[in-house]
Amino acid sequence: MEGMTAYRQQMEALRCRAKAQVEALGVLEKAFAQEAEHLHRGDQAQCLDALRARVTYEVSHIRRMESAASFGFTKATLITGLAKLALGSLMASAVRSQEDPLSFGVWLANTSFARTAPFGNVAVAVGPGGVPDEVNVIPLSRHAREMGKSESEIMAAIEAHGYRLMTPESFFRALDQLREHVLKGAATLPVAIASFALRPTNGDPE
Repeated sequence: MEGMTAYRQQMEALRCRAKAQVEALGVLEKAFAQEAEHLHRGDQAQCLDALRARVTYEVSHIRRMESAASFGFTKATLITGLAKLALGSLMASAVRSQEDPLSFGVWLANTSFARTAPFGNVAVAVGPGGVPDEVNVIPLSRHAREMGKSESEIMAAIEAHGYRLMTPESFFRALDQLREHVLKGAATLPVAIASFALRPTNGDPE
């Protein structure tokens, strides 16, 4: 009987040790899962940081190019206008027109001074693939100039392909908000347009 009692005590001790080890493994598994989730969220936040850096660089580059293009356009318009002013005045004097030569020159120059073109408008387009997979920086003004269309026509064409246009500023606000949600575990990448884009604010492309 004493041998059976000792055996049972040993079995009970082993059972208790096994139970404790199982519980410890459960705690470790939970801790590993939490750490893995934490690392995953951190990786996704870094992905959004990289996206922000890329978009920031592209927007800055396009805006610098637009400033240079605008300056060149203004300079060319001024030179052409002044040349027409001088040419118009000389032509009016040469034909001995009854019209004031200077007035004719001004009228001719105004055909150049009246020329306008869009500059500086940049948008961020989020496509059907969502964030961060399908985000592009769009030089709206440059496309409008090159295609001979209005910026609104360019925007409509882009949106017709399922893209959501945002100003860089509103995009960055939404990106910061998404990053917070990712770190809290309230969102995971990729994120569709409907879940990402904030309501447009004043100045945002609709």
